[in-house]
Amino acid sequence: MRENEKKNAGPFMVPAEIDQYIRKGVEQAKELRKKHTRKRWVRISSSLVACSFIFVFIFSIRLSPAVAAYVSSIPGMERIVEFLRDDKGLQRAAEHNLVQNIGASGSLEGVSFTIDQVLADEKRMLLFYTLKNDLSDKEVALHKIELFDQSGKEWEHGVSWSSMGSEDPVIRNRIDIHIEEATEIPDAMTAKVTLAIDNLEQKTPLMIDFAVDKNKFKTFEKKIYPVMKDVTVDGQRFTIEQIAVFPTQTEVSIRFDPANKKHVFDFDKLRLEDEKGETFAFWGNGVPIRDNGENGRVYNLESIYFVEPEKLILKANGIRAIDKDQLQIVIDAKTGTLTKVPDDRLKLTALRQVDDVVGMDFSLKVPPQDEHSHISLGYGLTDDLGNEYDYVQGSTYSTDVESIQNYSILFKRKTNKGTPTSYSFPLSSYPERLQGTFSIEVK
Repeated sequence: MRENEKKNAGPFMVPAEIDQYIRKGVEQAKELRKKHTRKRWVRISSSLVACSFIFVFIFSIRLSPAVAAYVSSIPGMERIVEFLRDDKGLQRAAEHNLVQNIGASGSLEGVSFTIDQVLADEKRMLLFYTLKNDLSDKEVALHKIELFDQSGKEWEHGVSWSSMGSEDPVIRNRIDIHIEEATEIPDAMTAKVTLAIDNLEQKTPLMIDFAVDKNKFKTFEKKIYPVMKDVTVDGQRFTIEQIAVFPTQTEVSIRFDPANKKHVFDFDKLRLEDEKGETFAFWGNGVPIRDNGENGRVYNLESIYFVEPEKLILKANGIRAIDKDQLQIVIDAKTGTLTKVPDDRLKLTALRQVDDVVGMDFSLKVPPQDEHSHISLGYGLTDDLGNEYDYVQGSTYSTDVESIQNYSILFKRKTNKGTPTSYSFPLSSYPERLQGTFSIEVK
């Protein structure tokens, strides 16, 4: 090991091979989970066409009796009841006959993967699947899924799913697919499903052909509510431009004034509230935010498509933001120390550099209101030599002492322009907030 690596090695040594390193990270996360309160496991990877966002699903809303009765009355549909509990909009989409039975499967060495049903519209597609494991004492998980059209071209999309493995003989879950702008769901496609057994990616994927009946949803055209209302909070200005409504989600378009001195990360519990007091928010599944041109973002909430409220109020409990000149985190690659950081709440606890792999461990002291929420630090690593990096994986856990959240982030260098002396990445979130919040009528 080079002297630089010895100096920056943490308590967990990183093997030279990337697959071994990833496996070691997973084992470390499992051990930490036994000792601490586990918040969330996040793994993000990039492909030729889109980023893949993987979040552990959180189910927090009861399924309405009408939807439960509807899906339970159709053969095979009762299996997806639990996977609609987190989203009232998806419940109503199912009630309006947007779920399609598929039943396409593939198998390999004692493991089978079946796409049971699809729920889709022009903005979002959910695949409900069953993973059967006949391997005794082996933990099996969905590692990756890629979708291709009839010509063999990879279809542009973003995708999320639960990443935790299980030894259970039957696993049922869902895959949430975000459809990119100006793209359509192919009439027929092939799912290239890569599994992981005992945290090891399998070399041979399953190829599963299936079709989607777009007649199911093409009559449900999007609804647009123009807003164009300005909001000022703590001297920072932004404009609520419009609300676009689809059967599977509601999109709130917000544009931030480029003259703002602070960068807004996110809103605490951004939600719409109707005249009856019912709220529609984002509950942790799928893709919560996407960029919309310069200084613009689109926030995805539960669908109000089948509700048609008379009145809508957009609210948030808080606004995460930080001074624009504090956005960049800078790390000295030789000493393994932070040279630029917003404040002393964020600390670098380990920096591991082995060949083309860079691993970073951080600890962050958060206020009480963030103890049970996940804060993503950042994904876009660069260095002083202009090397390019891929975000490979990350894990987060919290301790019960002093509201500390801990992060392990893994990057893989794609270029070889020499040994860097510093790394940097922009923060994607931070537990700093504006003074005040807002509540504004948008319909």
